[in-house]
Amino acid sequence: MSKSEIKTGLIIGSLIILAALSRLVDHPMNFTPMTAILLFSTAYITNKWLKLIFPFATILFTDMVLEAVTDFGFHSGSSLVYLGYALIFGIGYLLLQKVNVGRTITAVFLSSTVFYLLTNFAFFYPESAVPNPAIGAYPHNFSGVIASYQAGLPFFRNMLVGDLTFTTIVFGSYYLIRNFGLKTINN
Repeated sequence: MSKSEIKTGLIIGSLIILAALSRLVDHPMNFTPMTAILLFSTAYITNKWLKLIFPFATILFTDMVLEAVTDFGFHSGSSLVYLGYALIFGIGYLLLQKVNVGRTITAVFLSSTVFYLLTNFAFFYPESAVPNPAIGAYPHNFSGVIASYQAGLPFFRNMLVGDLTFTTIVFGSYYLIRNFGLKTINN
């Protein structure tokens, strides 16, 4: 492994870790760096196993810290949240083989939308998956689905704004470092 590859790896890893640590700062619900971490990892980590393991290990670690500190790192819907993360990873893997602004913005909007559709449908059905009746008390019909999605709109807005913000920061920082910071990074 060359010095350039090591420096590039350290910069990529540092950006992901810094983004993940921002989860530990008080923030509006769903305004998190998760989508940015997953999309950035698929775009720039070249080792196929590290591309998969590093972002999920980072997210899992911050969830464990949040659980220890706030009792809200894990919850009854965590498996669906991680399924959403896996779908975001897949979106990034498919769309960001070649990185450009258009593909990145498309990946962000698609990721936020898929996550919103998945997680809010999960609150609608099945009821037994959500122990809090205030969260999962939607009628099991079309109006219940619509009510669940309407209730999730503020969270979707926060997620979309957070995803756009963090993706801009992480991808933009890497672009600036690569093009103006360290001349030895040629990715």
